[in-house]
Amino acid sequence: MTGWKIFSHSLNMVLRNLGWAVRIALVPVLIGLACVTALMWGQFGQLEQIQRSAGYVPSGRFVGALLLSIIIFIAVEMWVFVSWHRFVLLEEYPTGWIPKFHVDRVLAYFGMGLLLGLFMILFWMLASFVIAGVAAAIGSPIFSLILLVPAVIGIGVLLFRLLPVLPAAAIGEKLTFSASFDATKGSAGTAIILFLVLIGVQLLLQVITSASIYIFAPLGFVFAIAMALIMTLVNVSILTTVYGHYVQGRPI
Repeated sequence: MTGWKIFSHSLNMVLRNLGWAVRIALVPVLIGLACVTALMWGQFGQLEQIQRSAGYVPSGRFVGALLLSIIIFIAVEMWVFVSWHRFVLLEEYPTGWIPKFHVDRVLAYFGMGLLLGLFMILFWMLASFVIAGVAAAIGSPIFSLILLVPAVIGIGVLLFRLLPVLPAAAIGEKLTFSASFDATKGSAGTAIILFLVLIGVQLLLQVITSASIYIFAPLGFVFAIAMALIMTLVNVSILTTVYGHYVQGRPI
């Protein structure tokens, strides 16, 4: 049950280092929120117009502010992710409440993430083309739904086996897609179990959040925010654990 071990190890990693996690994530998130709020201040009226009218054309100022807000959000996210990877793998402890912004590592992390995303999109397009072709040849649309299940599983396993390139980029280690694929050989079952665990945990948290909001809304919203932050770090820790275990040979 390596998949379960990876999840539990990653969860314990966050809970054991919750204080450090707050010091790594709190200020960057607050800075990001302040910047986005300042950019979007006065633009919320256009958001309402967009929601009300499909044909509404937003102003150039609104589009510019929105694009810049997205860039800031991504930058803050990469900042926190890279800092957490380096904290776990290199024991790089923050010296204050503002973790060091490694520009080169953040750009490398973003670049590898972008390449990985494009690669997965291409693979999904290829799989969709094959499924559509086979279903058309057989003459049964239902058969495409049957083929969709192994295709989704295959894409998930492939993603799992390529994910170590992200922590490697964060700590400055060169790891190609092929090297990552070789290092994670034989991990298909682990990937499937891990994804099932993550889906189950997410569904459980959703039920608890909905129930808590129904019982006492303020507490429910606080719980939802706290769980979102913790699960984000857990997901990043999973990448760290996968890299440490399969590439560096660390025990779980």
